[in-house]
Amino acid sequence: MESFGQSLASGEINFATGAVWIVTAVLLGAGAGSLSALKLAGKDIGNELALMMGSVFGPLGAVPGILIGLIVLKLI
Repeated sequence: MESFGQSLASGEINFATGAVWIVTAVLLGAGAGSLSALKLAGKDIGNELALMMGSVFGPLGAVPGILIGLIVLKLI
C-alpha cells in the first residue's frame, strides 16, 4: 500500500493509479452534472429527475477527457 501511495503522489501512471483517476472522474462528473442539471432544469422537470439525469449524463464528458489525458501522459 505504501508503494501505491508513492506512485499516486509522484504522478506515475499504472493500472491502479489509472483506475483511481477514472473513479474520481466518474464521481466528480456525476456530482457536477447533477448540480448543473438541478440549476438549469430543476424548475422545469423537477429537482429529483434533474438530479438523476445530471448524475447519469455528467460523467459522459469527464471520463473520456480523463482517459485521453491519461493516455497522452503515459505516452509522454
